[in-house]
Amino acid sequence: MFHIDIRTAFFGYIIINIISALLIGSLYLQVKKRFPKSFLIFLSFIMSSSGNTLLFFRNSITEWGVIGNTLVVSSTVILLIGLEQFVNKKGIQIQNYLLIIVFLLSQYYFTFFKPDINARSLILSVSYLFLSFQIAWLMLIRVPLKMRKITEGVGFVFCILFIIQVGRIILINFLQQKNLNYFNLGNSEALFIFSYQIILIMLAYSISLMYTKRLIRDVVGQEKEILRLSAEKIQLELNLKKKELTQKELNIASLREVNKNIIFELKNNLDNLSEKKNSDIHNFIRSLNNFPYKSKIWEEFDVRFKEVNSYFYTKLLTDYPMLSVNEIRVACLLSQNYNTKELAEILHRSTKTIENIRGILRKKMNLHKNENLTMFLYSLK
Repeated sequence: MFHIDIRTAFFGYIIINIISALLIGSLYLQVKKRFPKSFLIFLSFIMSSSGNTLLFFRNSITEWGVIGNTLVVSSTVILLIGLEQFVNKKGIQIQNYLLIIVFLLSQYYFTFFKPDINARSLILSVSYLFLSFQIAWLMLIRVPLKMRKITEGVGFVFCILFIIQVGRIILINFLQQKNLNYFNLGNSEALFIFSYQIILIMLAYSISLMYTKRLIRDVVGQEKEILRLSAEKIQLELNLKKKELTQKELNIASLREVNKNIIFELKNNLDNLSEKKNSDIHNFIRSLNNFPYKSKIWEEFDVRFKEVNSYFYTKLLTDYPMLSVNEIRVACLLSQNYNTKELAEILHRSTKTIENIRGILRKKMNLHKNENLTMFLYSLK
């Protein structure tokens, strides 16, 4: 029967460990500013490669086998904590710290007091089984739904590792190896080493892919946020321009109203003035009538308001066709958050007149007595 050299297979496993650690280290240097807590993931690969290197020389110094296995198990715990930090899902670790202590003591006992390679291998597989379940559960279940597409690759790798450990536990109990030298075990152990090599390659690739997907998601999210903020800024600038335009038109209209009121008052008092003053006032009235705002200012305001608030104006006329020109004008100004006092000043009407128009608007719009007219008009925009 063809025999596979376990030492050669394990040496290849160490090389893959070192390459994987270098790959994750390079990745860490690139992403450490964005993901500073990712150092623990890098540290776990260093610990794993160091532990497996010590295991390779276990025949030279026995203690190195105990230390190596403990480092490997500890590296998986560190990886779990690093992955929890990556997905912002802090978990309880006391059971894993106790696992490391129990694992170290049991490895020491079955190495020096009651040497038993089956017991050591079984404890190692059970520890892997326990930890791989926790990592798979974290990456596939505990993470938020929107992040699972990023973490599922790592989760599936540990699902495979979990299945492999179940198979290894069954095989250990079935074979019950008598040889105390690990490197003299049969082909079945060599096959498990080859499976670990594949798992390690898949894990390094999955972690790299996980970081890449997270970076892409973050960049896309930032771009969307920038676009949203830009759109908000444009909208704010547009609203400000609309407000400035409306205010400018109102100032012009207000000035025109002032002129009309002055002319009206002067005409009413002409009879009480002397002939010369009467003539002077007629000239003054003529100059006011020839003032540059002779055009229909309010009509211009209405046209301009329609241009910048077309949706509101159209909806107002469509839903409430019975409104008069003055009522439409007051409704438009109310939608711009002008209060009664401000409307009275702009339109040169009394506050009572404005209140009456507001009451007519409420009646024609069938508003409940508790409904706010200004808020209702604003909702039509």
